[in-house]
Amino acid sequence: MPMIQWTQEFTTGVEAIDNDHKVLISLINQLGEAIRSGEPQPTVRRVLDELVEYTSYHFNREEALMEACRYPDLEAHRRTHTTLKVQVADIRDRYARHPEAVHAREILALLKNWLSAHIMGRDKLYAPFMAAKREEVRAAADSFTSRTAGSAPAIAAQQHLAAVQP
Repeated sequence: MPMIQWTQEFTTGVEAIDNDHKVLISLINQLGEAIRSGEPQPTVRRVLDELVEYTSYHFNREEALMEACRYPDLEAHRRTHTTLKVQVADIRDRYARHPEAVHAREILALLKNWLSAHIMGRDKLYAPFMAAKREEVRAAADSFTSRTAGSAPAIAAQQHLAAVQP
């Protein structure tokens, strides 16, 4: 059973961002399943690596779209992203050094709470700004997609979205 289920309450109204959030949920669920089922350490490490890489990719996209709509709280949101990237990378690095020292429940609770709180709290705040600048946001999203096409996170996004969408 997935740890986090996508629901409409997570929707920001920006397709690219919502799709990124679906990928992050998929990665967290994949990590939870790998840990619960006793997958070998290299598998858990691979999923953590993907999560770190995709988190950075997503935050870069989100910030580009916030710039496009001239979101007034961009710098504070950026600082939140920096903190979250450091936390996720720290979990990955601690696991790589000493897998037995990292408690699975701690990792999964942090990631689940982080993602839910970030989407429901911080991300919902920029949604009205993006809705008011729909064309600028769409152009920024297209530009970001063009610049990152073929990158590992972009390919991972396509694979994860294909797996989670009907």
